[in-house]
This record gives sequence, structure tokens and C-alpha cells, in this order.
Amino acid sequence: MDGLDGVSWADRLSLFRWAIAAALFAGAVYPLLGTFLHVRRTSFYGIALPQFATAGMVCGFAVLPWWIDTIGLAGLDLSAATSDSHAAMNYHLAWAALFTFGGLALLLWLGQRGGGSEVGRVAAAFAIASAATVLFGRISPVGKGFVDELIAGELLGVGVHEFETIAVVLGLSALAFWLFHRDLLLASYDRETALVLGKRVLAFEGLLVGVTGAMVSVGAMALGPILLFGLLVLPPIAARAWAKSMTGYLLLSSAFGVAAAVLGVVASFELDLPMGAAITACAALLALPGAIRGRRAA
Repeated sequence: MDGLDGVSWADRLSLFRWAIAAALFAGAVYPLLGTFLHVRRTSFYGIALPQFATAGMVCGFAVLPWWIDTIGLAGLDLSAATSDSHAAMNYHLAWAALFTFGGLALLLWLGQRGGGSEVGRVAAAFAIASAATVLFGRISPVGKGFVDELIAGELLGVGVHEFETIAVVLGLSALAFWLFHRDLLLASYDRETALVLGKRVLAFEGLLVGVTGAMVSVGAMALGPILLFGLLVLPPIAARAWAKSMTGYLLLSSAFGVAAAVLGVVASFELDLPMGAAITACAALLALPGAIRGRRAA
């Protein structure tokens, strides 16, 4: 973004409209998922799962030459497969989904078995996924630049195809949250009461697992792990001190996410910062008043 000093805001909005739209859309919807994770006392999943998804995509780069030679990828050669084609995007999304759902299943299975703390299990999973990301990146003969940008949180490369994918997945997820938010909250917060009331707890838990895996997979592919960390964890923390009801908690989390996205986009352009990291930093700043209020109330 070094050459944008003389570019007007109208031109910036036109040049990077898909990246900005993706950031705003993400700011509105990802905090909703983060709120459900927070209610379930699994907020740290919002840190571990994006790292699993990132490891999956980097693993996809590592095996890409073998995949093209052995299986093929829509008739693309290695050079074309590393570009922004539909086939390449679907390929990386599949790897992100495989690792995300695999990591989520592992964490849920370990949680059901008990033993040790949830925080410890998630911390270990994050460390393993981070190490795998570095190792896969080291042995990958292609895609190093993409991996570096992905980890740095640079969204400006998001185009219309990535935005369409994000919009479909996040739109359907937001619809599911709107239709079933009461049942999802009850099943997440008080599973026993939900069972007594005759709620289909397993179905709602399965829905939440599916939505979580889909949102994290798509977000890690198009937005990067740093932005997902920030939007899944920080807006729910910021909203918790001010919310008077569970519905208000969801709405405030989304509002804080959108505010962080707007401020982060401005900071990214004005200060020449990676957009994903800038949005996460703004989300952290917005969480400070709530943290201070919570300490005083305690």
C-alpha cells in the first residue's frame, strides 16, 4: 500500500471494494459465532481452529505438485494452480475444511473423554497446528508468498470470487443464527435444561459444529487466521460487560465487530498496515472499556 498516499478514498473504495466488503461482512457475522463459543466456554476454539485451517491450506500447497501430477486439478498445471482460479480456490478450501473439521472433532472427542483442562488441550492443539503450518510451509515448493500474506493478515488480494464464497457461507450462517439463536443459546449454556424442555440438543449441537467448521474454513482461506482470531474472540469479550440479555449480547458482539472492521480498514489505509492485523488491533482497543468496567464491577 506504499503507493496509495495520493489516492483518494473514493478510489480506494473502488479498487479494494471486495476486500472492504469482506472485512465488513466478517465483522458482522464472525462475532456471532464467537458469542456462541463464549457461552459454551470454548472461546479458545476461536484461536485454535483458524490455525488448523491455515495448516490445512499450507499442507495443500506442500502436496500440490504431487496432486497435480498424480490426480490432476481441473487440467491446470502447477503455475495456473497457484493463481486465483476457481479450481485452486476450491482445492485450498477443501484442505482448510479437512483440517478444521478434523481439529474440531479431535477437540470435542478429547473434551468428552475428560482429563486435563480445556485450556490446556486447546493450547496444545494450537501449538501443534502452528508447528505444522511452519513445517508444511518450509517443504512447500510453491505458495510461500501466499502463506506469508495469509499469516500477516493482508486482505487486499480478496477478489470477487473470494467475496462470493464468503458471502454465501456467512449469509447462510447468519440466517441459521437468526432462526435458531434461542435454541442454540439454550443448548450451549444449559444442556440439561434444554433436554428437559424436549429440545433437539444433538441436532442443534451438530448445526453449531457444522457452521463453525464452514465459517472457519472459508475465513481462514480468504481472510487469514489473525483476523479470525480477533473477530471470534475480542468482540464477544467487548460486548459481555454491556449486554443486558443474550439477544443483546449477540447484537452488541456484531456491532463491536463491525466497528472494529471500519476502524481497522481506515487504519490500514492511513497507516499502511495489513488490514487483518489492523482490524484485530482495533477490536482489542474496543474491548478495553468493557474489561475496565468489568474489573470495577468485580
